[in-house]
Amino acid sequence: MAEALQALSKIPTDHDGRVAWDSAKLEHGSFEVLYNLTFDPPIDDFEKDAAIWSALNECARTKDFTPQFFIVKVRTFLKGLLSNKPRTFTAVTQINAQAGARLPKKIMSVDGSVEIRASLPPSSLNVIRRLEGFDRQRLNLQDDFVYLIMKVKGRNDRGALNAAYRRMKYALGILNMATSGYGVSKRLGFPNAPIGKFLSASPIFLIDTTSRKLGNWQSESYYPAAWKRSFSVWQGQDAPQITKFAKYVASDLARIDFREKLVRAVLLFQEGLETSHVEVALLKFWTAIEVLCARDEREPTQRVVERASSIFDNFRHAAMRLNFIQDYRNRVVHRGDAGDHALLCAQYGSLYLAALVRFFLWNIYKFRKRDQILDFLSLPLDVQRLEGNIELNRTRLKAARRMAAREAETRND
Repeated sequence: MAEALQALSKIPTDHDGRVAWDSAKLEHGSFEVLYNLTFDPPIDDFEKDAAIWSALNECARTKDFTPQFFIVKVRTFLKGLLSNKPRTFTAVTQINAQAGARLPKKIMSVDGSVEIRASLPPSSLNVIRRLEGFDRQRLNLQDDFVYLIMKVKGRNDRGALNAAYRRMKYALGILNMATSGYGVSKRLGFPNAPIGKFLSASPIFLIDTTSRKLGNWQSESYYPAAWKRSFSVWQGQDAPQITKFAKYVASDLARIDFREKLVRAVLLFQEGLETSHVEVALLKFWTAIEVLCARDEREPTQRVVERASSIFDNFRHAAMRLNFIQDYRNRVVHRGDAGDHALLCAQYGSLYLAALVRFFLWNIYKFRKRDQILDFLSLPLDVQRLEGNIELNRTRLKAARRMAAREAETRND
């Protein structure tokens, strides 16, 4: 890091008391600094970037690029940042459902619930009405879609947006699972379009409830507004069933020891359903399957396929499909071309992923620990092999008990 800082010291120039940087050289040098830094406990990437940028400016002003001075300035910035009192924001997004879809008034999500409303509260409407035309247009709000709304706290609007994104996208993923809003469907005339039922119809954005202003950050939106009629939820839904499903997920999520992995899988599930590129959807779904079914250490892909396929009655057919999906995933990653079957692979990928999420949460064996689930899924499905393994394990258990007994006798003597 000392070498990187020394190189950075030659970049800044003084313009009437203001520090100026060559952006290309700054990016190169600041990355080398970031590469050599470890933050414990971990913090968000945007907070790392802000701390490094602030510290480098302080180094340039004082012409002191020693590692000791730089580290002091990084720590000072982070101390001030982390001591900021959390502010309250209202997070808003629209989903592609008409008011007549009769959705529940709220849905349980990760870290809390999300409201579903036909209209915005007056305080939020007033903020949006005061926006300039371009800023209002960027929100891409539709007159006839319902809103997802939640309160979120954060030290800054970027952190608050990240928290809102996590809860809202997770809620949409649960909504799609509860209504079977995924899987094989026909998109006549739309070969490259979202494959989910419930989609974000606008960016997720923030309203600062104190200053009554729009937040500085918003998420991206891939909603195909040009074909709105084909990508809207019109029919009424079973609101009580959706509410019950979401509550079951929330309660069981608290009982497992791999909560964050399951949350990540659901987020990838929803991101895959929303993207307008089937190749990206395919990558998202397969990554989520690996998040659930691969151990933390590096393993052959075939082990993931064996575990994922083993929960299905026709596991041989499931293994064939999963191998087919994984092969097309490799085509995207390594050759940049998936071929005409990418859409079918993405659609079936969403089916297998949703089934795996359900199994990891609600398997009939009441497994709550991920290692226990993976051990179970790693066992063979051949009845004769399993019976042989049972006999072998029983024999080994008897031998272990005899050895333990002899060891105990020796200690007593």
